Amino acid sequence: MRSKGESYVDMMSRLFNGKLVKSVTFAVTDACSLRCTYCYQKEKGNHSMSFETAKKMVDLLLDGETSITPENSSGIILDFIGGEPLLEIGLISNICDYFMEQMILRQHPWATRFMFSICTNGVAYFDPEVQKYLRRYAGRVSLSITVDGDKELHDSCRVFPDGSGSYDRAMAAVEHYRDVLGGFVGSKMTICPENIRYTARAVQSILENGYRVLNLNCVYEEGWTPEHAAILYHELKAIADFIFERKLQDEVHLSIFSEIFFRPKKEDDLENWCGGTGKMLAVDYTGAIYPCVRYMPNSLCGEAEPYVIGHVDTGMLCNCEQCERMELLKRIDRRTQSTDECFYCPIAAGCSWCSAYNYQKFGTPDRRATFICEMHKARALANLYFWNRKYILSGSSQRMENHVPREWAVPIVGEDEYQMLLQLSET
Repeated sequence: MRSKGESYVDMMSRLFNGKLVKSVTFAVTDACSLRCTYCYQKEKGNHSMSFETAKKMVDLLLDGETSITPENSSGIILDFIGGEPLLEIGLISNICDYFMEQMILRQHPWATRFMFSICTNGVAYFDPEVQKYLRRYAGRVSLSITVDGDKELHDSCRVFPDGSGSYDRAMAAVEHYRDVLGGFVGSKMTICPENIRYTARAVQSILENGYRVLNLNCVYEEGWTPEHAAILYHELKAIADFIFERKLQDEVHLSIFSEIFFRPKKEDDLENWCGGTGKMLAVDYTGAIYPCVRYMPNSLCGEAEPYVIGHVDTGMLCNCEQCERMELLKRIDRRTQSTDECFYCPIAAGCSWCSAYNYQKFGTPDRRATFICEMHKARALANLYFWNRKYILSGSSQRMENHVPREWAVPIVGEDEYQMLLQLSET
């Protein structure tokens, strides 16, 4: 349980003793109540996972017959997604009950170190079964209700099949979860070329609505241009100014601002950014097991063969093809998939990628897609502004050092703005 006044991040650190925790995703349905314009799951259906399939996956986990065990993960997070997962709240509740029952019977090491996680569009939030579940597992379930900024922006992309917007339903869920159930309010926002000009407006609205943790990221897919990088910088700068004006810098956490990134990486730092090469697992309604949800058929959209590495009926790595796939994933590191330009990049730290998208795009997870490169440069420059202003306002002598070459920075922010950023980092 989270104690009064304890942040979500602190609770997770306490629960898992600050150690590595892996997650297993149950894609309980491919049906969804919305038709969001940017969703990577292009193929919606009406399939649902059976309880028997879910039980078999739980048994594999607790029997130590998957790649995630107490030896390599101090705790476990069961993550429920769709489609829209709350359409299958009865199934989710049954899975959680069975998981807890079996941990107790087996006296499993994860019995006190687990969390349940659900990311929802909020449409079904007020269903009585959903409310019952949230109350029953209060303190053990992390519920994320997605809101994309203000009503106009949200309703332009997060729509019902008839084209109508879902903002009012989502915000009613947010307010009830926060104010009535006392839940921790966090969300995720995806930046794409179609909505990038509204990033600041969207984030400001989200913060005004009480959110204090926001996972904010650019899509990995093709479509980014240098013009988009310039827009992103100014949008993030506007967000930073808003945070400082409202004196929220010590209250909010936006994943797009990180003080440990945007510098060179050591040559012996070979860790793969993406967790889809062994740090997680996913299972769908058929019982097939994947490295993550992005390797599933409805995510790959027919562009590549589903990357199956097991099945609940037969276990993991039950044929040569699955073994070869897993061996490939184990061999992947930052060097194997990166060009020299990426590997020796002066702002390599924090530059992210999706191994499943690499597979979808190139037919192998071991070749890095770099369409996000210009956006990472813009993000690095915006972080210089955010962190150095924060340090100055707090009276700290600490500064974030600039590693963005002038020839990269000036086309994005201009010479005068670049000089201002340099002055901030040297003050």
